[in-house]
Formats: sequence, structure tokens, C-alpha cells
Amino acid sequence: MLVSKARLWLCQHKEVFFPLILILGAFLGGLVCGALTLHTLHSSQLEELRQYLNGFLQGVEPLAETSRASGFHAWCQILKTQLPLLGILWILGLTVVGVPLIVFAVGARGFVLGFTVGFLIKEQAMQGLLLALVAVLPQNLCYVPALIGAGSFAFYFSFSLLRGYRNGPVLKGVLAYSLIFVLILLITLLGTWIEAYFVPGLIRLMLSLT
Repeated sequence: MLVSKARLWLCQHKEVFFPLILILGAFLGGLVCGALTLHTLHSSQLEELRQYLNGFLQGVEPLAETSRASGFHAWCQILKTQLPLLGILWILGLTVVGVPLIVFAVGARGFVLGFTVGFLIKEQAMQGLLLALVAVLPQNLCYVPALIGAGSFAFYFSFSLLRGYRNGPVLKGVLAYSLIFVLILLITLLGTWIEAYFVPGLIRLMLSLT
């Protein structure tokens, strides 16, 4: 009885779940490809990445007095990297040809994340794993759900336009779609705050203990 009810519910909501499953698959596929790409890099490319990582760790401000000013500057830079993708996904969702580009954008972000985490673990082993946990994980607890949600809703709305919007007036649908993206934007802003103000302190703490 319970199985039949669950099957009926899934059939009734399959139009919502299909974009979610596809976008999640694109993200996970990009994540795996990003980690595997490390094995194809030339030694000179790996050396450049090592120098960049060492420069990043040395550039973490050790003094609490400078953390507020540097944090605000870092927050502004992070906004420039996170908000454009969200805006692009919103725009693609309003077009009837945005479906493949939405999947590609989500997969590309998964690729970057997989590459970053894979490189940290490959190059610094346990310390790299700790660095990934304190420098990558916290903000991505907000970024990843926001990305999956934005990609899924953009895919669903774009696909609905492609088939002919049937859920009432198009303007009403656009407003509801935009409201959802506002909520996703708030989640993303929380992630940027964590990355700018919370993560540097975690990195300093980890470096002082290792």
C-alpha cells in the first residue's frame, strides 16, 4: 500500500523530479571529472598550482585586527564570482533554448569543485583533506544546494516554456520563478559571508595546529 502511494506520488510529480535528478547528475559528473582530470595534468602545471596554493596559504592574514577590512574586500571579490552564475541561470531559465546550457553550467561548477578538492588531497594528503574541510566545505554547504536548486528550477521553467507554459499566465509564472531565485540568492549570500569571514579563521586555526 505504501509503495503504491509512493509510486503514485512520484508519477504525479515526475516533471519536478526529472530536472532535479538531471541537474544533480550533471553536478556529480562534473565533480568526478574534475577529480580525474588531475591525472592528465603536466608536471609544470601541477607545480604552478602548488605555488598558487602556497601563496594562498601564506596570504591568509595572521592578525585579527586586519581580518575585518580584508574580510570585506574578500567578500566583494567572492560576490563577483558567485552572483554572475546565479544570474546566468536565472536568465537561461527564461529562454526556451537554455536547457543544455543550464546543464553545462552546473556541470562546470561541479568540475571546479571536484578539481579543487582532488588537488588538495592529492598534494597534501591528510593536511589537504583538513584544508578541504575547513576551506571548501563550509561555504559549499550553501553554494551546492543553491546551485542544484537554481539549476533545477531554471531547467524546469525553461523546459515548461519550450513545451508551452500551461500553469496559468506566463507573467505570474515568471514572478514565482523569480521569487524562488531570490530565496536561492539569500542562501548564496550566506555562503559568501561564511567564505569571507568564517573560513579564513578556520584556515588560520588549522595552520596553527598543524
